This record gives sequence, structure tokens and C-alpha cells, in this order.
Amino acid sequence: MPDDDGAGGSSTSAGHGGSSVSGEGGSSSSGEGGSSSSGEGGSSSSGEGGSDRCAPVATHNGIISIQEISIQGVPQAGHGLTVQVLFTASRPPTYEERPGQVEGCKAWVYDTEDSPPPALTDQGEITIAGLEGGPIACRFAGSGYVCPTSTGAGQASVAPGQAGTAAYTIEGATFSAADVGRYLRVTGAANAKNQGAFPIVAVESSTTAIVVNQGAAEEAFAAEYTVLAGAGPVPNNPTNPIEGGDEVVVGISPGGEMAFDFPDSAPIVAGEAFTPDTASAAALVAVPLDGSPLTLGCGGPGGSCGPAQATIVRLTSTDGDVEGASPFAMPPPARKQVEIQCVALGGDGTLTIPAEAMKLLQEAHQASPISRIRTALMREGWAAPANAASLPPNITTLLVGHGLLGFTSP
Repeated sequence: MPDDDGAGGSSTSAGHGGSSVSGEGGSSSSGEGGSSSSGEGGSSSSGEGGSDRCAPVATHNGIISIQEISIQGVPQAGHGLTVQVLFTASRPPTYEERPGQVEGCKAWVYDTEDSPPPALTDQGEITIAGLEGGPIACRFAGSGYVCPTSTGAGQASVAPGQAGTAAYTIEGATFSAADVGRYLRVTGAANAKNQGAFPIVAVESSTTAIVVNQGAAEEAFAAEYTVLAGAGPVPNNPTNPIEGGDEVVVGISPGGEMAFDFPDSAPIVAGEAFTPDTASAAALVAVPLDGSPLTLGCGGPGGSCGPAQATIVRLTSTDGDVEGASPFAMPPPARKQVEIQCVALGGDGTLTIPAEAMKLLQEAHQASPISRIRTALMREGWAAPANAASLPPNITTLLVGHGLLGFTSP
């Protein structure tokens, strides 16, 4: 899953407009998001002390999403921790239901030729404390953030096991019980099916982990390995990385492009587990493309909502080629991409994406047929720390809770 965007891997963008509790649309900016200043970098005054004409603007948006994720209609995929760290240059939304408000829906339409999705950027190391498996740190690695908990190299052997599992024994490794529910990424094998990123379902010893790899074959080789936290659902996962009432603290050590620097968050109470209502369970895997409004949540018949501060929906489309790919893969768009992000605070656990936003999806499909839609329904605890005063007023939205993913293939 970490290699193909997985079930809950990061999308090509993080949303780019007005301030949003989902963090999928952080503070808006004028133009394409570049900061403006007057003179030596600040606001300018008019005449004899008039009001500021060039107030600082946000240059980037950030979201750090920490979820216990499962996949609608695919119980065999299991569940597990998914961490997304998305920092992008600001981009105003194409549509905004409630301009300037936290609640409501926003949508962005991207064109790969004229207005491509903003690239993910490196903004330093992110630390996350308060998870059941212990603290983790996430770093930018080429095209996005990953959360390695251990890494190394050593002589390895692979032994296929029962029910599509395999034992990976690596000299010098330091596997522990906390690694169950994480992923083992391995390179160096001659047999291509023995290398990749595989969910860890058991740990036999400090040097042997049991993973899900149905294509595994016996082999010994010199391996390089990394254990990754927050990489997605794990089949038959016996662990629950986010429990009801857990309090999570998020911090940053600024780096990379240095557009963000905020103090460690106060403890964020995680949104609890939920069951989607009957209509939403069906819609998550069959998103309509007729421009009609779409209601999703856990508050209707057949659903149940655990306590949470917010209900959030994030919908992403692609028209990229999915032939032969994982049913959870979200390839980059060929021509068009639409992102819709909606927030409801409190309430009954449901929200509605208005027709105006859904019509943008319909129009994109007519221009270049959509191959897949990923829809995330989430129940969250949240915080939105601001940058230090010396930096542009960029906001990072922090989300902690439970999510359910649905995949539609029109």
C-alpha cells in the first residue's frame, strides 16, 4: 500500500483555499498563494497612518491526518493506522459553499496542462505522540512523507507460510510487538515478489516478522529494510492504534522549505469509531456522477456515531490509468482531477455535498472520463495551530480519529 498510494495514502494535493477544519484547504491567499509584503517585509500604511494595505497572506496549507482506517465493502483488507502529512502551496478553491467559514464544502478542479495539482513539499520532521503503539516521527522522502520506526540492512531469508503469509528473518533487525500493524519494506531480493512493502501481522522474534505476501518464495539475499508506521490497513490486524479517548500530540521540527513552524499541539481527543448509515455505506462505493447532491454520514438509519468534534468528507477523483493496478490505487490524473472537502462541526454526524460541488465532478467526467474516485468519511478530533508570528500566517490542520474509505470505479 505505501507504494501505490494505498488505501489511504496521500493524494496529489491537500486542498488549497479558505481556512478549513479539515486542513484540506488551509488559509486562503490571493493569486496563486505567494506571500506579499511591503518594504522590509510587512504591512504598509497609507498616508498619515492609514490602515494596512498589504497584510501578510498565507503561502502554504497544511494537513496532518492521523486515522484508524478501514475500507468499505472490503473487510479482508483489515484496518490500521494511516498518517498523511500534506503541505502544499496555497490555491484558492474553484467553489466555496460558505466563503471564509470553517464549515461547508470547498472544491478544486485541476487541469494537468493549465492548472496542475500543487506538489507536496518538505517542511521538516513531524512527531506524533499518544498512539497506542508509541510515538512516531514522519519525514519527507522524495515525493511524500513516511513514518519509519526502524531501518537497517542484513542478510535476509524468506520462508512462505500459511494463508498467504511469509516469515522474513533479517540479521540485526529489532522487530517488536509494536510493529504488528505496521509495514515491512524490503529491497535487495532477486525474486521481485519478495521485495516491496508488506503488512506485518505477527512478530516471532527480534529478527523475524510475519507478513502478508501471497507471492513470497524461498530466498536468501542481502536486504535493506524499513518498518513503516501509518502506512494503511493491515489484514486481520489485532491492534487498534487509536482507541476511544486517546489524546494525541503533534509537533514539528521545521525544515525543507521552512514554511511552517508551530508549537506542539495541546492533546487532541481522537474521534471515536463509527458505523456509516445504510445509504452512506452504499454511496461510498458508488458516488453519483449526475451532479446531484450527496449526503454521507453515520447519523441516518442503520448508522451509529461515536463521539467526535467533526464529521469530514474528502473526495478525490482521477482519470489516470488503473488497468492492472490495485483496486485502491489512485494514479496521478491524466487531464482532470477534482477534490471536494466538506466539514460539519457537531451536528448529527451527517453532511451533504451540494449540487454545485458535485456538478464539478460531473463536468470533469464529461471532459475526461473518471477512472476512480476515493471518498473518505471521517469522524475527528481536531486542532489548527498557526505559524509563529515571524512567518507567513500558514495554518496546519490536525485531524485525529477514525475513517472509512470507499472506492468508486465508474
